[in-house]
Amino acid sequence: MSTAPPAAPAPVAPLKRYPLSLPPGSVRAIHVLAIVGLTCLVILLPPRTNDAGVSTPYPVPPYLIYLLFIMLGHYFAAHGVTINTRDDPAPSPLFLPGGTVRVAVILMLCGCVGWKVYSDLDGLRAQFALSLDQLKNQPYLPVAILGGFFVGIVISSIVRHIHKPAWWQDIEAWISLVALIGIAISALIHLVVERYSENPIPVPTFNAIVGGIVAFYFGERS
Repeated sequence: MSTAPPAAPAPVAPLKRYPLSLPPGSVRAIHVLAIVGLTCLVILLPPRTNDAGVSTPYPVPPYLIYLLFIMLGHYFAAHGVTINTRDDPAPSPLFLPGGTVRVAVILMLCGCVGWKVYSDLDGLRAQFALSLDQLKNQPYLPVAILGGFFVGIVISSIVRHIHKPAWWQDIEAWISLVALIGIAISALIHLVVERYSENPIPVPTFNAIVGGIVAFYFGERS
């Protein structure tokens, strides 16, 4: 009596590769943690005092404010959907337990704002007012940052079903990370150099470029 040959095992689809060979969402998680961390650092810094003894808090730079809102909205909304609906067994961003980045962001923001409310409510209000004034003084900055984000979304919708090679994804990720380093340098200029300078050092064009690049990456990866 003959027996039928065993059926060949079904082919296993290769795991999808994500930028820099990291778990999906890792590059965006780095951006979110960096922008939230810089924003919290500005909020928590003690005010600077001039020769007359007048204390002035550090305003939160406009590019940080715009990027913060874009990233929080994207990361807690669209990003959560894309991770939950993927069909591969890739680990969570940065190889951390699921939800770690979101919890860290919430704790950082609530912790720094809560401490500022507790320790120096008037200073927080003054800082908020100064930050609004800087937003008014840089009306073209949101055009660059928000424009970069929406251009990224449009491109993402066009090439959504086109497989991008690994090298192209890595280039996009590295460019966005270099732009993030530029944002950190700009923040250091704002926080360190200006502390010993009578006048602010305006770098709106540089901030618009690096902010637009980071925002584009978030939109393009959505």
